[in-house]
Amino acid sequence: MDKITTIKERILFYLEEKSIKKESFYRETGMSASNFKGAGLKSDLGIDKVVKVLSVYPELNNHLHWLIKGEGVLDLNAVEEEEQKKDPQSSGDLLYSENFNEGIGDLLANIYAQYNTQDKSLLFIQNQISKMEKKLDAAIIKQGKYLEKILSQVQDKADSK
Repeated sequence: MDKITTIKERILFYLEEKSIKKESFYRETGMSASNFKGAGLKSDLGIDKVVKVLSVYPELNNHLHWLIKGEGVLDLNAVEEEEQKKDPQSSGDLLYSENFNEGIGDLLANIYAQYNTQDKSLLFIQNQISKMEKKLDAAIIKQGKYLEKILSQVQDKADSK
């Protein structure tokens, strides 16, 4: 597979490696197939969706660095995974590990930046709509005045006959 740039692409790669059907993934996670096609594939996956994927496919918890940052490789046959499964202390502390927290922090920062950008875009669009509404109101008032003038002239002609 070529360079995998998004979390969604890495998830699809994981599904392919595990021979998991996409339809099963969509059903189990409650996600829509359209989020993983075309332009949707290049957009970020929300943190709530990442958490859902991790809860449905807990094996990915051992590959968070790869999943979130895209660094390293997805090695599903790693000996470390077996050792972590045998050692309950190390697997129980996953949420408190520094790498996990850095990865989640980076992901949250990315999501926040995306939210900020979208928020600014929405404000710009709302401002443009407001300006257009004002222009429309002014045009309607102007048109009303023209109609009143025309009606007045028609009335004057009718009165003069």
